[in-house]
Amino acid sequence: MMNWILALIGLALYFIGRYAKRRNKTKFNLKFWLRDNWPEVVTSILATVALMVIFLDEGAVFDFDSVFENVPFIKSLPTEKFISLVIGYLNSFIFYNLMKVKK
Repeated sequence: MMNWILALIGLALYFIGRYAKRRNKTKFNLKFWLRDNWPEVVTSILATVALMVIFLDEGAVFDFDSVFENVPFIKSLPTEKFISLVIGYLNSFIFYNLMKVKK
């Protein structure tokens, strides 16, 4: 459950960051924002769910320890939780930018 929450937080972090960097600094209007960004949001959510289902499958074996072993300030990191957060954030980044380029 915590992995799903972290993936959702990663997704939200990306979209909040996008909103904060917008050019037209108007008052937040969720209805307008969703109307303007719904394809990117839905695609990001679906891709995140798909990757999380694959990542959290009991048959999936991922070893990310070697990625972090040479980082001097990281002695121990719950890599599964970290990767869940990264999945949510990077999916949003990738699909948002792919969809905006096509427009």
